[in-house]
Amino acid sequence: MRYAFWNNKGGVGKTLLCFASATEYACQHPGVNVVVVDMCPQANISEILLGGNGRGSEKIQELMDRAPVARTIGGYYHQRILRPHAKTGTETDFLVQVRDMNENAPRNMYLVAGDPSLELQVQTLNNIAVQDIPTESWRNVHSWVRDLQDAAQQRLGECVFFMDCNPSFSSYTEQAVLAAERLIVPCTADGSSARAIHNVAQLVYGLGVPPEYRQASFRAKADLFSMSLPKLYMVPMNRATTYGGKPARAFATMFDTIRATVADQHEEIPESFSRDPDDDMFLEIPDAHTVAVVASWLGVPIRNLSAQQYLVGGQKTMVNKDPLKRYQDAIRKLVALL
Repeated sequence: MRYAFWNNKGGVGKTLLCFASATEYACQHPGVNVVVVDMCPQANISEILLGGNGRGSEKIQELMDRAPVARTIGGYYHQRILRPHAKTGTETDFLVQVRDMNENAPRNMYLVAGDPSLELQVQTLNNIAVQDIPTESWRNVHSWVRDLQDAAQQRLGECVFFMDCNPSFSSYTEQAVLAAERLIVPCTADGSSARAIHNVAQLVYGLGVPPEYRQASFRAKADLFSMSLPKLYMVPMNRATTYGGKPARAFATMFDTIRATVADQHEEIPESFSRDPDDDMFLEIPDAHTVAVVASWLGVPIRNLSAQQYLVGGQKTMVNKDPLKRYQDAIRKLVALL
């Protein structure tokens, strides 16, 4: 299975949720290879996976400095830019076994590291994709991430892919979306998240695209080249503040608005959903607070944290038992649904 975590609104906790889900899945399924593909130029999930804040960024730089080509998604794209219309045979060279760089990571976890050069490469990708010859240029370019996944699966065997995507719906995000089978759209309790759900439906599934832009839309291009779109699978209600095990009133009100927006979209484009909207689709994830800070700093799977003091940036930071258990339980429940 291939999952993309994406919302075109930033700040919804997408990266931490992707990290927590991918590492928990790897721990629960030791016989399955879990491959994280970092499709965000900020490379935040790569930093966490490769050892946490600070150490992880040094590891990313090491991968970027590899000769003759960076061992990152940017290095892979560099090779594909030189040969855009066919696989290179070197796709799996960009896989990193995370445990080699972070002893806290599960042994069955792999990473294609993020790279800021994606932002520099995007205009070149766009130029190649719109070429008239060959006639399938758009499809060829938009298959690069799928090609990478196929090669990884051929080399490693059974794999589950988690992609952390950039909020911008640029061409590299389009590639990630087309490489996914299921789309997970984390939201937070605010009006912007409700609007973002509408944006996802328009940008990915073509719902409400004005007639003058319809033929040039992403959905129209995907249909033209018979490229399947992922099904909307889950809309986690992230960073919920809870009282007595339930979201606070203000959070519940906004979450109800998001539920209603998704339900309306399901009425209009049911074929774009993996199932009818239900409670599991809107799984509530409590605010991680200190848990998030410690896990991100150390690069430790959420399940391996305990209620104790940790040294974070030279400061003692306490992880308390109750919020840790709430977050661990929520992540376990999310992964059980994957």
